[in-house]
Amino acid sequence: MSLRLRLNLMVAGLNLGFLVVLTWLLVDNHRSSIQEEIEAAHRVTVQVLGTAAQTSRVFGSAPAVMVDYLQSLGRVRANEIRLYSDDGVLRYTSPPATYKAGRRAPEWFEARMRPRLEGTVIRLPGARIEIVPDASRAVLDAWDSMSAIFLLGLGFVAVLHVALLLFLRRLLQPTEADAQRLVATTQQLAENREVMRLIQAGVEEERKRLARELHDELGQSVTAIRLIAASIARSGESGGAVQGSARIDGIAAGLYDSVHRIVRELRPAVLEQQDLAAALTDLRREWRVLHPEIELALTLEGDLGDLGEAVTLAVFRCVQEALTNVLKHAQASHIRLAVARREGRLEVSIEDDGRGVAADGQAADVPSAGHGLVGMRERVVALGGSLDAAACVDGGFRVSMVLPLQGDSE
Repeated sequence: MSLRLRLNLMVAGLNLGFLVVLTWLLVDNHRSSIQEEIEAAHRVTVQVLGTAAQTSRVFGSAPAVMVDYLQSLGRVRANEIRLYSDDGVLRYTSPPATYKAGRRAPEWFEARMRPRLEGTVIRLPGARIEIVPDASRAVLDAWDSMSAIFLLGLGFVAVLHVALLLFLRRLLQPTEADAQRLVATTQQLAENREVMRLIQAGVEEERKRLARELHDELGQSVTAIRLIAASIARSGESGGAVQGSARIDGIAAGLYDSVHRIVRELRPAVLEQQDLAAALTDLRREWRVLHPEIELALTLEGDLGDLGEAVTLAVFRCVQEALTNVLKHAQASHIRLAVARREGRLEVSIEDDGRGVAADGQAADVPSAGHGLVGMRERVVALGGSLDAAACVDGGFRVSMVLPLQGDSE
């Protein structure tokens, strides 16, 4: 449902609510007014006819005198007057109302507005007068008045609603344009995320190719150099040749170790099986050899063997980058690496006890250029996850990642 439609419905609801409240107030006001009017008219009529009944016997037969009096009086507003003789014969009844003759308010409206008043009986010698309150004309007046007001209010509300709709349409035009731009921006971000994912996949594929080329071409060449050097050493007669071949062998051995290390960094062999637990265990083993002064504690929870190549590579590369940041900038002595698979997501935490936040307010664990943390976040976001990096309360720095896992129940 669009914003304009929601606002239109809200305005219509407010207008209808205003009409309902206005109608209720009018009904309550008219009902009270009719009640007071009919009570007053009935009370006056009873007093007048009571006085006339008491004096009628002075002028002759009370029933005859009252019939003449009532006929000369005509219809009394808001009352029905009937005169009966003692034998039950109707000798007089009020003539029909000439005010708005032939019209009545709807029955449901009359039932709602009619006052609950009892009739009055005045007894005469040989007759009785019944005075019954009749609110039909007053109710009809209320109906006509309320109908006119309601129609006028309905027209006013309709005009107001149309004016508000036009105003909202003009007011919301920039907002709708902004919403369209926001949708376009969101789509562009989604496309950029997909492009980023493809770039990361391409980078990993290029890493794999470079590792293969280094291993196949340069590694074989270095091995050949070492074999030649060994052959020279065995067949050489002078000490200089033996010493030179030994130097060639030493240089080739160092070069071979460097190439082997570069190959492992480009594409760790353990990642070929896409087992994150095995990859991180191998990484910890290598870390202990290269950096024994910094303790690396590894905690693994859940099945980490079927995460898929994209998630496994992303987590492994982010952990590598985080450890490199700690080594370069944190001056830490302990690192805690925890990876857990829980309820459709993978949670990763790298926490150290280093400097945490530098004096300038920047994270000490993050390189000054900021590319390392940015690259980590791009990797995680490309897979629909999130990354947080902040100083710990008790010192040190913490990097946390959460990645959704496809196919896991949430």
